[in-house]
Amino acid sequence: MDKGYVKVFWLKAHCDYAYSKGQTGSVIAEKAKELMDKGYLIPVPEAEDKVVNPLPEDLPGRDVLFNAGFDNIEKIQEAGDSLLDAGISTTTLKKVKAYFKK
Repeated sequence: MDKGYVKVFWLKAHCDYAYSKGQTGSVIAEKAKELMDKGYLIPVPEAEDKVVNPLPEDLPGRDVLFNAGFDNIEKIQEAGDSLLDAGISTTTLKKVKAYFKK
């Protein structure tokens, strides 16, 4: 772990820290590994590591489509009925098609 602080999620309280189970906080990086090994905490991924879904929030099947590799509207429109292979239902496919007819 890097020097400095690490953002963590507490799995259980530790008497040397003012955090309770279920809280998020910061710990000196050199102490975080020891606390993690003993089951007190887990590191929280930084926001820049998270992938953001760029699809419109009101798009039916948005998360399923994004997780299947559709990261833009053009890919979804080109896929047509093959969107069923991405794991959406026929009902959702109808909703997606209607979404683009707006």
